Amino acid sequence: MAHNREGLPHSFTETPTEGDNRKVFIFDTTLRDGQQCPGAAISFERNLEYAAIATDAGIDVLEAGFPAASKLDFDIVHTIAGEFSRCKRGPIIAALCQLRPEQIDCTIESLLPAVPLKRARLHVYLPVAPQLMAASLGCRAHDKAALVRDTHDFCLRAHKAGLEVEFSPEGYSRMGENFDFTTDVLRAAVEAGATVLNCPDTIGGGCWLQGEHYFVESMRRHAAILAAEFPKRTIVWSTHCHNDFGLALHNSLASVFEGPCRQIEGCFNGIGERAGNVSLEQCILAIKHFGPIVDRNVPLYTSVNIEKLQHISDFVAKWMLPRQPHWPITGENAARHSAGGHTNAILKDPLAYQAFDPRENGKEISFVFGPLSGGNHAQSIIQGRGYVC
Repeated sequence: MAHNREGLPHSFTETPTEGDNRKVFIFDTTLRDGQQCPGAAISFERNLEYAAIATDAGIDVLEAGFPAASKLDFDIVHTIAGEFSRCKRGPIIAALCQLRPEQIDCTIESLLPAVPLKRARLHVYLPVAPQLMAASLGCRAHDKAALVRDTHDFCLRAHKAGLEVEFSPEGYSRMGENFDFTTDVLRAAVEAGATVLNCPDTIGGGCWLQGEHYFVESMRRHAAILAAEFPKRTIVWSTHCHNDFGLALHNSLASVFEGPCRQIEGCFNGIGERAGNVSLEQCILAIKHFGPIVDRNVPLYTSVNIEKLQHISDFVAKWMLPRQPHWPITGENAARHSAGGHTNAILKDPLAYQAFDPRENGKEISFVFGPLSGGNHAQSIIQGRGYVC
C-alpha cells in the first residue's frame, strides 16, 4: 500500500465524490454529553437500550461515554462497542478523553471490540480558548509547543492502534488570539492521522453578529489552510454547539450550509451541559426540509430514519429528562391543536397550521377541546361519534 508524506496509508487520503460530500453525518452524544446534564443519568441497562434504539434509527456515530471517568463508564463503552459495532447497520462507536496518556490508553482499551470492524473512534480534546486553557491546564497552558507535540503523539498512538481519531479544540468559538495556535494543533492532529476535526461552540456563545470573529468564519479559514496543506487528505469537519443563547440550531445549520462541516454533534431533545446541546431531531428535519432550498440538484441529507425520531425523543423524555410540551417536532403539543380558528382550518386542511407533516417523524395531528375551541370543533366531535348536530 502506498503512503503519503506522513507515512499514513492513502486509504485515509482519498477525496470523496460530490455525492458523498452532501451527506451530513449525525454524531449522537446523548449518552455522553447528555448524561453530564444534572438529572439525566441512566442505568447501565438503559444505556444499552438507548444504543439499540439509536442503532435502529441509523445514527452514524454514537458517543457512548467517557471511559476514563469511571469503571461504569468504561464498562458501558466497552459493552456498546462489543454489541452494537457488529450490527449490520451499526454506528461508529466513539468515546471521549482528554489529551493525557493514561486517558488515551484507557479509551483505546474500551473501544477495542469495535476496532476489527473499523467502527471505533477515539475523540480527544484540548482547550484552545485562553480562559479555558488557564482554568483547565494550569501551568501546561504556557507551553504551547509541548501541547502541539502531545496532540500529534497521542493522536498517532490512537491511529496506530487502529482507531479512527477525532480531535476537538475545546472552546473553539472563543479562541481569540489563539487562532495560530489552534491551527498548529489541528495540523498536528491531521498529520498524526485524525480524520475528523470538531470545532465546538463549547459555551454556546457563538453568533453570526460577531462577523469575522464568528466561529463558522474561523472554521472556513482553518478548512482552507488545511485543504491547501493536505490536498489529498479527506477531513470531515464537525460542529458541536451548545444552546446557552438559544442559537445552537442556527449555528449548527450555518456550520453545514455556510461552513465546511459535514458532521453535526448533539443530543436528542437538546439535553446536555447547562442549557443543553443542539437538538438532533431539529437538525435532521431542518436539513431535510431546507437542504433542497440551498441546492435542489444535490441537497445536503442525513441517513437517519426520520420515522424513528419520535421514539428516540420519547425514550429521552421518559428516562433522562422531561420534555417540554411545546418542544419543537416531538413535543406533546407539536401537532396538537385547540384554538377555534386553527381547528376550523385544520378540519378542512390538516396541514393548514403545520410547518411539515408530523407523520414524517411518527406523530399524528390531534385536537384537544377547550374553552377556545369553538362550535366547529364541537360539531366535529359530535358528528365523529355518529350523532347529528
